[in-house]
Amino acid sequence: EDVPVLGVFIGDRKVLEAAGVASGFDFPAAEASIAEIDPDNGGPEVYFTSYSGGAHCCSTVTVADEVGGRWTAVPVGEFDGDGNYLEDLNDDGIAEIATVDNRFLYQFDCYACSAAPLVIMTVKGGKVADVSTDPRFLAANREWLGQIEDAVDPAERWTSPGYLAGWVAAKARVGEGEAAMREVRARWNLADDEGEEVCLTGGDPEDCAKKNRAVLKFPDRLELFL
Repeated sequence: EDVPVLGVFIGDRKVLEAAGVASGFDFPAAEASIAEIDPDNGGPEVYFTSYSGGAHCCSTVTVADEVGGRWTAVPVGEFDGDGNYLEDLNDDGIAEIATVDNRFLYQFDCYACSAAPLVIMTVKGGKVADVSTDPRFLAANREWLGQIEDAVDPAERWTSPGYLAGWVAAKARVGEGEAAMREVRARWNLADDEGEEVCLTGGDPEDCAKKNRAVLKFPDRLELFL
């Protein structure tokens, strides 16, 4: 299969070449743009995304960054969506990579039934940094929380585990997570919740020691997950 390849040039000199991923289509699906992402060096970076195809997955993101006079391809990760994650969230002239936390999708409900908090990433000095909780992005997190709340059907708000998981996490991003968790516990219908088996130390219950397995109702599973 054809694979997209990023070439970074300064004048006529190629300073970096990095391969993306095959799309599964008859043609490579990739985009590149120049943006200021890492303000600690002398110029802008190159944001490169390539799409692998498939339902809800995946766009592979790479940032070409100059570190100590040498260019390097920094792998940021694979994310759900079309790869268009570059935004200047706080209008300071520096772009961030903003998408949703893929760990919440399918965790408690179907894909379309799930909400997820923002994940905000950047690249500095050739390394990826998660800046989701940085106070500079409080307004962006509040705006995203509002979008989550506006999108839910009011009749399903307190019965949808996929929505509630993302909602509590988004509330935590703005400093209101504990109150949100208390509200979930107060409103969740425990009588109709048979619970599910989980591994108390993380991971798949099938690979978990019996002593570390327990059947938990949704609020406890959510708190453990968070």
